[in-house]
Amino acid sequence: MPFIGNTTGTEMMEHRISHTGDGTRTVFTVNYSDDSVSVYLNGVKMVHTSDYTTNATGTNITFIQAPANGDSVDIVGLNFITDLARSSYLRETFTATAAQTDFTLNTNIDGTTKLNIHLNGYRLSEVDYTITPANNTIKFTAGRTLNDVVAVDIISPGFRSSMHNAKGESAEHPMFITPSTLNTDVTIASDKNGVLVGPVTVDANITINGTLTIV
Repeated sequence: MPFIGNTTGTEMMEHRISHTGDGTRTVFTVNYSDDSVSVYLNGVKMVHTSDYTTNATGTNITFIQAPANGDSVDIVGLNFITDLARSSYLRETFTATAAQTDFTLNTNIDGTTKLNIHLNGYRLSEVDYTITPANNTIKFTAGRTLNDVVAVDIISPGFRSSMHNAKGESAEHPMFITPSTLNTDVTIASDKNGVLVGPVTVDANITINGTLTIV
């Protein structure tokens, strides 16, 4: 029988990242949910609040005292998959031209989107670039070298709210809340059905290969 509702058991997505201390830097990027992050300094696990603090958005940790120059900083963040749609992870890859600083994503992003940006296989820090969601652009602080490979992991929040049932409960949803503005392009595949609940302002393109019902 097909399963309807939340899957049983805890599902998480692990985000591992390594940094090298420089003696002054205290903030290190990593993605995690609900303070679910482990921090290691030269292989020794640090203690939350005593050695480092987390932030409310789950995007970085801050050391109480900056790691020394050359120290190894390893961080493991856990993101609960129930807070992410299974289709919410995308990767876009670019090959840089000489001195290129701006890269425009094909995917629409907003302030809730988490981006992991890699240069030639190494994940960058937030000090290396700025993000402008209004035009889906990533701007590097320094021009890239010809044929540099820039890879961008795009993680968008999934369709889950406090009105959803917890694991193990029957799939009875008393209410769904939908936004009043659609500003992300949507494609309905030929074998899919879509529902749009109004009133709604559409500031995006809707490509209908299947069926769209407006209520």
